Amino acid sequence: MQLSTLLGHVVKSGEVTLSTGNVEALQIKAENNKIELCIADKEFLKDVIGSTGGGGSIRGMLAQLRNMAGELKDEGLTVTLSFKGDRLITIGLDAKPIFSQLVTGTNAVEINNLRKLIELTV
Repeated sequence: MQLSTLLGHVVKSGEVTLSTGNVEALQIKAENNKIELCIADKEFLKDVIGSTGGGGSIRGMLAQLRNMAGELKDEGLTVTLSFKGDRLITIGLDAKPIFSQLVTGTNAVEINNLRKLIELTV
C-alpha cells in the first residue's frame, strides 16, 4: 500500500505545515478522502521529485505516478498538488483527465496546469 493511500485512510481531517529551516515548504490538508498538498517552496518540490526514484527517468516516474493514482482511485481517495494557489495535478478518484490521459496512460491522473508544472520542475 502506497504512503498516500495509507495516509488517506488514517488521517480523516486536519492540517499540517512542514518547514525546512525557516522556510515553509509544504502544507498538507486532509478532509473527506481528499489530501491537498500545497507546495510553498519551488526548491522543495524539485528535491521531492529528484528523490522519488524510478531511475530518474520520465518513464520511471510516470510508472510510479500511474501505480499510485490507480491505487488511490481504487480506494476512493484523491490527492491534489498545487503551488501558490495554482492546482497542478489531481490524482485518484476525482481526476477527470481529457488530454493528460494520452500522456499518462491512465484515467486516474489529471494534469491541471501543464505549463506551471513544467516551469516548476525544470
